[in-house]
Amino acid sequence: MSGALVLDAVITSGRAVSETAMAFGISWWLVQQVIGDAALRLPDVDLLAPRMLGIDEHRYRSVRFFQDPGTKAWTRYEPWMTTIVDLDTGQVLGIVDGRDHKGVGDWLFARPLDWRLGVQVVAIDPSAAFRKALRMWLPRTAVSVDLFHVTMLANDMLTTVRQGLSQQVRGRRGRATDPASGLWT
Repeated sequence: MSGALVLDAVITSGRAVSETAMAFGISWWLVQQVIGDAALRLPDVDLLAPRMLGIDEHRYRSVRFFQDPGTKAWTRYEPWMTTIVDLDTGQVLGIVDGRDHKGVGDWLFARPLDWRLGVQVVAIDPSAAFRKALRMWLPRTAVSVDLFHVTMLANDMLTTVRQGLSQQVRGRRGRATDPASGLWT
């Protein structure tokens, strides 16, 4: 079995690593290694011409604390990374440390001007940091919020309104036994 088949199964099907491992009868670790190796062999991004980008951050491990040997001061380390993807092909274009405007901005700044002018749309989560980097380096590009985050924000607002309405009508929180509770589930 080739690593290309395993990688293709994860990328084109959108299946989870564990599901792909089970389908191929191999370990999760092996599938993850194939994906990791592929991420290290990113193409020369400047030769590509993406029209649509996706930018999202990921936490790849738990918070760590490190002690400086000289000062004995402890420093909290947040292990975040930001991935930039071509939304037409699904190809990972770049991975930067952190989740701030500087990392994304530096990555975008490193792209040629023609490359940046070719980008028409960027999908992000509602991150002020990403938006700041985009306004600086892709000022003419349309910015959209991805469906997951729009849905999450809409559900949060619905819950807030429902809870407020229940408080106004009943003077208390809603309960599962309330006649209207079936409307909210």
